Amino acid sequence: MDPEGFTSGLFRWNPTRALVQAPPPVPPPLQQQPVTPQTAAFGMRLGGLEGLFGPYGIRFYTAAKIAELGFTASTLVGMKDEELEEMMNSLSHIFRWELLVGERYGIKAAVRAERRRLQEEEEEESSRRRHLLLSAAGDSGTHHALDALSQE
Repeated sequence: MDPEGFTSGLFRWNPTRALVQAPPPVPPPLQQQPVTPQTAAFGMRLGGLEGLFGPYGIRFYTAAKIAELGFTASTLVGMKDEELEEMMNSLSHIFRWELLVGERYGIKAAVRAERRRLQEEEEEESSRRRHLLLSAAGDSGTHHALDALSQE
């Protein structure tokens, strides 16, 4: 037997296949981040704490325990700094859950940032109202085209 005959029959060169262009590669499907039960529960039952604590490095379990105590984002924003300290101390004592130093600062920073954001929105809304009231009060001397037409 010829050993060269076997290999040449196995690998045959077909010049017509070389001229055919390969189809463009199929783009990979867009992958969504997998939703774990922990992250799904984080959004559903924490009363807005996920949005408040998200960028501040607060552990899920800490946020869940705060929610178990009955606090929501709006109640935390309405609390004074001393009350926040008491809440964090109560969290440590009741659940025997030690808060990390960064979490303590993160909770305070998140609440302060939310207060600032709400205050800025409120100031913006009040300036809008003031502007509308001033423009409506100053508009009494001018006549609208509709009024002029309806009075003819």
